[in-house]
Amino acid sequence: MEKDFLQEFVQQAAKENTEKIAREKRKKYFQELGRKGGLKTEQNKKLDKVISIRMTHSEYETLIQKQEKYPLKLSTYIRNVLFEKELKINEFQTDEILLQYGTHFKKITNLLRNREWNVFENKKEILLRIENLIGLIHQYLYSKIQKNE
Repeated sequence: MEKDFLQEFVQQAAKENTEKIAREKRKKYFQELGRKGGLKTEQNKKLDKVISIRMTHSEYETLIQKQEKYPLKLSTYIRNVLFEKELKINEFQTDEILLQYGTHFKKITNLLRNREWNVFENKKEILLRIENLIGLIHQYLYSKIQKNE
C-alpha cells in the first residue's frame, strides 16, 4: 500500500511538473511573439530628421499666433504649411456632429420600435425616413474616408 501511494505521488508530481513546463513554454512562446509582432509602421512616416531655424522675435510671435488657431503642435503646423497640406481641423468637428446625429437617430428609432409608441399612425414611415437618413450620413462619412485614402 505504501508503494502504491509513493508511485501515485511520484506520478502526480511528474504530471504537475510537465504541466508547469508546458505553461512556461506557452508563456515564453507568446512573449517571443509579442517581441516580434505588433502593428507594422510605415517606413516613411518616421520623423527622424531634425531641422533648426533661426527667426526674429516678431516672426516667431506671428507664427505662434497663426498656429494657435489650430489644435496642432507647432512642428506639425509648420510641416503642414511647408508641404502645403490643407489644414482641415474644423472638418473633423462636423464629422463628429454628424456621427452624434446618427447615434441620436438610432436611439429615436429604437424608442419608436417599443410598444409604448403605437399611438403614431405613420410610425413605419417615420422609421423608414430615419433609417434612410442614417444611411445617408454613413454613406457621406465613408465616401469622405475613401476620398482621403
